[in-house]
Amino acid sequence: MMSTNRPNTGISALKVEVTPIKGPVIPTSTLTVTISGHPTTVIAQSFADRIFITVTQLNKFGVLYQAVTSSAPSSSAGYLDFEPALKSTLPPPLPTTSVSKLVGTEPSPAHMALYQLYVAQIASIVKHSQNGQDGRPLIVSLALKSSAKEGEKQAMAFGEDDDEDDESFLMTSPEERERFMAIMKAVQECRVW
Repeated sequence: MMSTNRPNTGISALKVEVTPIKGPVIPTSTLTVTISGHPTTVIAQSFADRIFITVTQLNKFGVLYQAVTSSAPSSSAGYLDFEPALKSTLPPPLPTTSVSKLVGTEPSPAHMALYQLYVAQIASIVKHSQNGQDGRPLIVSLALKSSAKEGEKQAMAFGEDDDEDDESFLMTSPEERERFMAIMKAVQECRVW
């Protein structure tokens, strides 16, 4: 009969030592505020090769976008003219920003341009606060609740195909402008880049 006992080779159990880290490995800033009656969480993380910003009112990742802005814009005057201490204003969007969807679907076709506007503005905030020195791409996750007025408009237009009207309504409604400005202020406060 064969024996299943193996000889002791002198190898003892491995010893694992855990060393606590004093701070987060990845610089992270989180802020939760109530915007238009909805808890809104902004999380900003600065990785070595990317900056990741999540904006959620749904407690989940929504649509993931990547924004890349040329490190040498055609005019650097925008960087010099914008004062980040002025929280009531936003830096102008940069024409050199390219926004591409990575994964996910917007709540409706009308939200596509709105979400791209959010991403382009967040990219502008990040780029302006760096004075154009950082070339890392920006990854943005957006998961926003539909506004009550938007739902009413969609209910009234049931059965009609008027995506252009929905997009125009979304882009110009006072409620959306208020939410947009509040989210951008929260992003500015979560600076980790």
